[in-house]
Amino acid sequence: MKTRADRQSLTLLLLFATSLLGELDYQIIPPLLPLLAASFHIKPGYAGQLVSVYAISSGFSSLLFGYLSDRHGRTPFIKYALIGFCTSALLTSFAPTVEVLYLSRFLTGMATGCFTTCALSYAADSFHYELRGRAMGILSAAYFAAAIIGIPVVTAVAAKMGWRPIFWVISGSSLCLAILVWQFLQLHPHPASQAPTSPDQLGIGQLAKILMGSMKRRDTSAILLASLLSSGAIVGFITYLGSHLNRNLLVPIDQVGLIFLWAGLTSLVGAPLAGALADRLGKKPLLIVSGLVLAFCLLVIPRLPLGMLLFACLGLAGFAIACRMAPLLSIITEIVAPQERGTLLALRNALSQVGIAASTFVSSYFYLYSGYGVVGLFSAALVIVSTLLVLLLVGEPTPDLRTRRN
Repeated sequence: MKTRADRQSLTLLLLFATSLLGELDYQIIPPLLPLLAASFHIKPGYAGQLVSVYAISSGFSSLLFGYLSDRHGRTPFIKYALIGFCTSALLTSFAPTVEVLYLSRFLTGMATGCFTTCALSYAADSFHYELRGRAMGILSAAYFAAAIIGIPVVTAVAAKMGWRPIFWVISGSSLCLAILVWQFLQLHPHPASQAPTSPDQLGIGQLAKILMGSMKRRDTSAILLASLLSSGAIVGFITYLGSHLNRNLLVPIDQVGLIFLWAGLTSLVGAPLAGALADRLGKKPLLIVSGLVLAFCLLVIPRLPLGMLLFACLGLAGFAIACRMAPLLSIITEIVAPQERGTLLALRNALSQVGIAASTFVSSYFYLYSGYGVVGLFSAALVIVSTLLVLLLVGEPTPDLRTRRN
């Protein structure tokens, strides 16, 4: 007979695999762009629009199904989204024209936005706040695992066999995972996750009411804005790091990849460790300390010459990034009632994409006209503001507060 600990371990493994599959599918498109462009006889710039199509559909899907999962439970949406993901990945692999490829990536984004948001919400439902940091730390490690392990394997296979077999494997993997989820993932992790809202209360008006209510509350609006700024700062800084290393520090392109691998490894190691630290030390303290450390790293890295100190700061920055994800997700999933977790997580995902788009746009002009040092200063400032929002406006959720909201 399975113990509660065994069920939670199995649940976490299934949710991690689900998150990893979504992250891998999303992250492999950029390195595959040259092959995709050659296959359909289009310019790489047009092929790059696949990322935008995917992001738009994923953001919309996350917001829609995050809200619906608050009403109908997470498990059904995870199951059916994985089936849809399997179908869209298969369509991608056999796409005869670029138009079909765009359609398949749109459908893939819809499926991924659904099951990734619901997987995070399910994890929050399954683990009490005092232990949630570990769960979120492991799930957030999927992002780094996809980049470090998945992408090198995918690019090596694609170089020998082409890009289409990659999506055959992804499609088959998602089908196997859907079967496992169908068999082993409980319908409701605990009674609090069963939504009491009746179907006749569903609608755009109800969704808008929840979103407006979240934005009007000080703690939820502050944590959402902090997430927007933090995501924008990190992606804006990383976007131009490779160019800085190559152009300013004269690092060869193949060695730039190794430097990114080093920073990614520290993040991968740091993610589960950060979750344990968050549970032991508190989510808010770790979020604040990691924000200050990250801001320092973003400020000094553009000013360092190539050497051990630069490697140390890059590794520390990767660790600090990992230390922000678990406590941030833990707090976001606790400052609202379980029946609103999916909606708030979906809103957080959508706003993070807005922050990333805005930050990378502004950083592009800073990098073009003022250099990478100003990009680092801008990114560090965003992280500082994000940290101050958490420090001043967001409280560590307490048992009394959680009882009232549940």
